[in-house]
Amino acid sequence: MAEFSKLIITGKGQALIAKMIAGTGEAEFTRIATSSMAYDPDQLEKLDELADIRQTSLVSSIERVNEVSIKIEGAFDNTELTQGYYMRTLGLYVDDPEEGEILYAVTTETTGNCYMPPYNGVTVSGAQIELITTVGNAE
Repeated sequence: MAEFSKLIITGKGQALIAKMIAGTGEAEFTRIATSSMAYDPDQLEKLDELADIRQTSLVSSIERVNEVSIKIEGAFDNTELTQGYYMRTLGLYVDDPEEGEILYAVTTETTGNCYMPPYNGVTVSGAQIELITTVGNAE
């Protein structure tokens, strides 16, 4: 089973949060993208875009799970894939009212077990993604 790192909010995501706190922005989560690119954890906060995006899913649901966290869901299947790939990175995108769509947060797969095979005409494979983003204190 695949395991992912904690969700890291990018610099642009942090800027959007600051706008929201100041009352000058709001967030609308738009999509989740998969990438076969393997990023170093130190790179994630600095990313503006994912490289080698393989698939994109619209956000299917957003749910507040407690006072400080929300769960964003999306789903992927292989019906359009002619070549398989490893889902090494997931990116969560949000619509920034000033900048348009931005990469809000990123997570990386840590086990090497998240392979999406090509469609073979018989069996459909898929992945249901649940991302939890939390507001909290930092060091």
